[in-house]
Amino acid sequence: MRYISSLCLFAVVSCMAFSAYAQGESDPGFTTTGAMRTGSALFIQDELENFRPSLTLSQTFAKGDQDTRLYISKAQARIPLSGSFSSGYFDISLPVYAATGTLSRTWGLGDITATYSHMFLGVEDWTIQGTAGLKLGMGTANVTDGQTRPLPMVYQPSSGTTDVIAGGSVTWKKYITAAVGFQMPFYRYNENDYFAAYKINDTVYSNDDYQIARKLYRQGDVMLRLEGHLYADRGGITAGAVGIYHLKDDLYEDRNTGLWYEIPGSQGLTVNLTGNAFYRFGRYGEYKLDFTAAFPVVSRDVIPDGSVRQWIMMPGFTYFFKSKFQGNLMF
Repeated sequence: MRYISSLCLFAVVSCMAFSAYAQGESDPGFTTTGAMRTGSALFIQDELENFRPSLTLSQTFAKGDQDTRLYISKAQARIPLSGSFSSGYFDISLPVYAATGTLSRTWGLGDITATYSHMFLGVEDWTIQGTAGLKLGMGTANVTDGQTRPLPMVYQPSSGTTDVIAGGSVTWKKYITAAVGFQMPFYRYNENDYFAAYKINDTVYSNDDYQIARKLYRQGDVMLRLEGHLYADRGGITAGAVGIYHLKDDLYEDRNTGLWYEIPGSQGLTVNLTGNAFYRFGRYGEYKLDFTAAFPVVSRDVIPDGSVRQWIMMPGFTYFFKSKFQGNLMF
């Protein structure tokens, strides 16, 4: 009963916070992969979902910086790897990013994420995972508006960096999960050139609403996720919170002097409330529909990398391969 009460409390807090305006999310990519993602240790027929090969197709709808509308289509494959002494799985995500706002409409291939997660088995009542991998930046973040004018980072499909990702999670039985993560760019090739230099002659394009992030030198992030679960084989819900702390102020290159300057306020904490509901169907539970929502309740002052999200809604569909070998599900 106490687990149901905890989930209800999460839902009440979420509804209260939904009406508050904030620019948060701030996720550079590590909260949706491996051990750090929501529901990373769900069971089906007393077996972890992670041990079944799967393909997930999802569609993210979000409101970004300055009310820019974002549409992110993603295909994610999960490939288990099992042996006599170890078990784990690979996650590979391929997104297509589209943005529509007052300045332009853009789309393109987003950054690819590839991680391996190791399952530490044999500990009673606990599921322990560790994840390591890369986020591969697929562009230089300098897409223009079709009139040769560079666009702010929120319109860019790629961050212009390749990052290392590491983290892990601990789940107690089927009820509570705590996850931590770390992401740091180690190869930077961001060539974003947006600047608001003509405020008198072009007040739409040149204004102070978008953060100047010319050749953005993005710093690293750490995260903490806490969430509760309530589910059976056929369906269930997950609710919790994710905190993301940006470790240092980001840097940008001044267009006139060529010198690097800090972006004040870009270091700091963002906290997002998250929730997920899912339903499995098919004779063997081989199909799953789920819906994820998130929105911020705490935000750092400035988020120059374009990852501002006022809210997120993401429906998804998953097909699990080889499910028939596990037997029928109960209705």
